[in-house]
Amino acid sequence: MPRPLAAVSLALALLAVAAAAGCKPSTEQTPPAGNVADALRLPTLDGLPYDPAALAGKPAIVMFWRTGCKYCLNELPSVAKAAAAHDAAAIAVMINGSQGAARRLAQDFRGTILVDDGTLRERYDVRKVPYTLILRPDGTAARAFLGEQSEATLAAAVRAVK
Repeated sequence: MPRPLAAVSLALALLAVAAAAGCKPSTEQTPPAGNVADALRLPTLDGLPYDPAALAGKPAIVMFWRTGCKYCLNELPSVAKAAAAHDAAAIAVMINGSQGAARRLAQDFRGTILVDDGTLRERYDVRKVPYTLILRPDGTAARAFLGEQSEATLAAAVRAVK
């Protein structure tokens, strides 16, 4: 009879490891208040300053991620594709990880990668990733998702704010 108990223990251990890793199953969250786009005054992965004015008048998908999160790596292409298909900006905000790893892992990402120094992570209380915001053309957040999102979900959310 110890086998079923061992299986349950293993399953609980795996869930604990996933939770500790900062990744989370998909859930919708209450979006943050205020102009999120204006808060994106961070350096890009190349060290250049990012001007949020580039987002004025168009919707955006903003995904907070870390290099060690497999769900984040799965979602990055969905963010880029959904944004491209609906004339929205694709922004990936790296909250943890090395810039070298980010360059390798996101080399095919068609969007802007920003590097957070902890300011936005703290401001928006990002404790788990991927954390994805759908911004209206005025820069405010219409939707917030915690966990990996499909391209279809992201595209539908962008269409709803256009």
